[in-house]
Amino acid sequence: MANAEKKQSSLIEFLKWVETFVVAVLIALLIRGFIFEPVVVRGISMEDTLLDGQRLIIYKLEYFFKPPQRGDIIVLQYEKGVIEDIPFLSKFEFLNRVLPSPYEIDFIKRVIGLPGDKINIKDGYVYVNDEKLDEPYIKGKTYGNVISFPVVVPPNTVFVLGDNRENSRDSRTFGFVEFNRIKGKAILRIWPLKDWCIIK
Repeated sequence: MANAEKKQSSLIEFLKWVETFVVAVLIALLIRGFIFEPVVVRGISMEDTLLDGQRLIIYKLEYFFKPPQRGDIIVLQYEKGVIEDIPFLSKFEFLNRVLPSPYEIDFIKRVIGLPGDKINIKDGYVYVNDEKLDEPYIKGKTYGNVISFPVVVPPNTVFVLGDNRENSRDSRTFGFVEFNRIKGKAILRIWPLKDWCIIK
């Protein structure tokens, strides 16, 4: 009898451990899906503000309460991951948010134009509503690409640019970014440790 009780006790302990593990994973996925997410900067499009290989934290609740602001550094979903190609899973936005897809392509850019803004690029500079934008953070000059300027930013979208203007794929190429494609605002640089800072 003692042996049976010991086995039952071990099973209960194991099930409690499994329960704790599952709860911890669920909490981690919920935090990643809806509150904070770590991201890695890939490429040179945001130099010298952000460098290749740096690690950031993005805040996903930022735009639940207010729209994006000019100057915000955001992570946007450029291409959906493989999970959206699975009909059953693609019906559930919750699953798409919490389950990471290794095939999703995200870009990190700076918000330049807000809904209703008139954006123009001429002589290497950006003009918003006919006023030259003061951009001490950029690298290089700003020139047009695929899109003809001036343009007016449509409702519920933003116009984004990389800080490394001569080496950035951004709204000059792929157009405006819908609010629902914005994953979050970059708020913290956490790696390398020597570069740790709050992103303003």
